[in-house]
Amino acid sequence: MTSITLPAREADVLLETDVVVCGGGPAGLGAALAAARTGASVVLLERYGFLGGNFTAAAVGTVCGLYVRSAPGSFDYAIGGVARAFVEELVARGKAIGPYPFKETAVLLYVPWAAKRLADHLVIEGPDSGNITLLLHALVSEVVVDPETGAVDGVVIASKQGPKVVRGRVVVDATGDADVAVAAGVPWIMGGPGERQFGSMQFFMQNVDIAAAMTAGLGALSEAIAEHGGHLTRDGGAVIPTFRGGEVIGAMIRLTRDGAPLDATDLFDLTYGELEGRRRAEEAEVFLKEYMPGFADAFLADTATQQGVRETRHIVGRYTLTGDEVRAQATFEDAVAVCAWPQEYHVSGRSTDYVFLPDGATYSIPFRVLLPSAGPPNLLVAGRCISADHHALASCRVMAPCMALGEAAGTAAALAVLDARETSSDRIVLGSVDPGAVRTELVARGAILP
Repeated sequence: MTSITLPAREADVLLETDVVVCGGGPAGLGAALAAARTGASVVLLERYGFLGGNFTAAAVGTVCGLYVRSAPGSFDYAIGGVARAFVEELVARGKAIGPYPFKETAVLLYVPWAAKRLADHLVIEGPDSGNITLLLHALVSEVVVDPETGAVDGVVIASKQGPKVVRGRVVVDATGDADVAVAAGVPWIMGGPGERQFGSMQFFMQNVDIAAAMTAGLGALSEAIAEHGGHLTRDGGAVIPTFRGGEVIGAMIRLTRDGAPLDATDLFDLTYGELEGRRRAEEAEVFLKEYMPGFADAFLADTATQQGVRETRHIVGRYTLTGDEVRAQATFEDAVAVCAWPQEYHVSGRSTDYVFLPDGATYSIPFRVLLPSAGPPNLLVAGRCISADHHALASCRVMAPCMALGEAAGTAAALAVLDARETSSDRIVLGSVDPGAVRTELVARGAILP
């Protein structure tokens, strides 16, 4: 590949703040709200025209990882704090229901539009919104690193008016793909086929006879796929009611190229995935209308704004959470989140494999996985790009624990800023933050920790 040298450019500093949160998905929302409530000023950057990430842009339709099964048919919250408050507000608005049993665990069903508007409300009108400045259509394109301190000095965003810079004392990378960390020189890894999850494409069907479809259940869908759906990309899946008359979200599409997972950091693979996802949605529409009860008069209304991405880059952190620790229900002194979701593998063929924890069991996630092993001292990561191996990420990548990890990152960021103010320090080193202080603040705000 040939290359050219880009000319040096000046970029205006648009804003200066305590904490810059890059990405407005579950992790970024958790980080921004937590940092703001702890007393820091926050700038939240989001590449789309709305917040929510997998809640909204990927239209997942189910929140996974919220619950732990305490006994057959009985579920408790595994995750509290911002995530629990968010979903309980959706339930109170009549836009979500849970726990909804799924295999050996449970999920929360929700309306993506309602999640989008709730995120708007919390960031613009909520109790912590006074400390948050939101910039939509703000794609993070690169970072500026101070050559003397090694700290991130500014986050560069691409805009219609050219490059602009947002400066913050602490930066939280909640981009999902570790875009900020990679640009700042943080070590990272990404697995190949068999060590990286397949992505997906959700789609909306309308004019469905919901009663007939739900009475038939997932069993009827699985049987239909087994008998007539050999051409489909998955041997299972779900049609998820959105609580709007006649509408469901289809979760039936696996995005592959020649049997391998796509690289969602590659422009060519991203383009292929969007086009292939829409083609496969039309294929699923035809199948559902012919073989699934309740769909005879239904039609494909739309696909999600973007393909759903499960796994790309992971940073190399001060500690790496492993799949063995997930299965062993590990606990850590610096735990800032817990998770009970099974290891869920979308890695080979058409099947999805699950490894469940025992009833009532959780494992914890340490603060150190948010801290890069090398690179800027004022950078944290949150969400599915944390320092976890492929087998641990198979569990902790889902939305509820990602939101909890964002809450932990935002809390740590704010505490570091407040401490620097008190000590009149010009330099922030997040590795020096006391995890005990982070844990204390999280528990005071309703987090569930060991």
